[in-house]
Amino acid sequence: MEVISTPAVASRTDRELLRAFAEQADESAFAELVERHGPLVLGVCRRVLADHPDADDAFQATFLVLAKKAGSVRRPERLGNWLYGVALRCARRVRPARREREQPMSDLPAPASRDADWSDVRPVLDEEIGRLPEKLRAALVMCELQGVDRPAAASRLQIPEGTLSSRLSRAKDALRRRLVKRGIMLSAAGVALVLGQAAATAAVPPALTAAAVLASVGYAAGTAGGLVTTAAIATKEIQAMFVKKLIVGALVGVGAIGVVGAGVIGSVLSGGPAVVRAGTDDKAKDTQAKDNQAKEDKEGLKGDWKITSAKQGGRDADDNIVGQPVTIDADKLKFKHEATYTIDATQKPKTIDVEVKDGPEREQGTWKGVYELDGDKLTIHIGPPGVDRPTTLESKEGTMTMLIVMERVKK
Repeated sequence: MEVISTPAVASRTDRELLRAFAEQADESAFAELVERHGPLVLGVCRRVLADHPDADDAFQATFLVLAKKAGSVRRPERLGNWLYGVALRCARRVRPARREREQPMSDLPAPASRDADWSDVRPVLDEEIGRLPEKLRAALVMCELQGVDRPAAASRLQIPEGTLSSRLSRAKDALRRRLVKRGIMLSAAGVALVLGQAAATAAVPPALTAAAVLASVGYAAGTAGGLVTTAAIATKEIQAMFVKKLIVGALVGVGAIGVVGAGVIGSVLSGGPAVVRAGTDDKAKDTQAKDNQAKEDKEGLKGDWKITSAKQGGRDADDNIVGQPVTIDADKLKFKHEATYTIDATQKPKTIDVEVKDGPEREQGTWKGVYELDGDKLTIHIGPPGVDRPTTLESKEGTMTMLIVMERVKK
């Protein structure tokens, strides 16, 4: 298949191209998207995978995801930032275990006796860019990695140019501080040089572009086109995105966390009321004991809290979760909405069930979790409806649970 981009197609915005592909299966529109954003995607994949041939698989998997999600990309004007995140996650999924041992993405500091160079920064750069808040990352990716000039970037992001400049400055400073924490000493000028190195165009071989378009069109139509491994990576990413959507949706809309272990956040964030319900007559004594224990914990839970960390399936969750406020009173737990909850302080570890009745139907139900209250620190590990209750306060890779840590806000 030959990828052809005509002037008419090339002049369309990302939004128009995505709509054309989603609604009309326009292959030329999708080919233009691959041509336009391919260098950014391939650059991420090659840096994360250290130029291993598997970078091509991650590249194709990224565009398979785009083909499936073309009609639901929330902010098409930030498509580059969206693809950056997908490429980073796909590259992590495809990274062979042996290469992970050979070139670990660890927190071990680089030697402090010499200035940091590209070999020091490359293994961790994209990991730290990926951890930036979405607004800062979008500005950084668009201007620094894709080379969009500031007037055009400000227009796409629908913000004043001054605001864009401020976000870029904050993004670079945050990135520098993150790298310093990993032992990579860089000045502000050094960060600019590193970003320039990363922005160096990763030329996408025409054959790879054509293969990505062909495979993506087939994948969107329901066929893997023989790329079983690549399709499996894309499918896992799409499933993870669905779970993430439930979590973020719960935070923004219900305050309760969704399917992926979001139950905890849902319980904590959804502002779920803390109501300990009485049991049946047959279990009256048991219920009384639980109520007594629960009353003590409920007193300790009351107050204003702030989320200080969140892990989903063993990995750090989105930055938009960290920093969120949570208010718990005698019978309610509030984020933006309310949800009832029951606790059993007699269990080891103590259990919490959060019942969410508001919001989208897919987010309604009982999230089951465990918790630990240690003075001004509250830890909750929870899973969504249909997922077994976690048994520890540890977040493990591959699980559909959310581990939330909160600190009491002192007045």
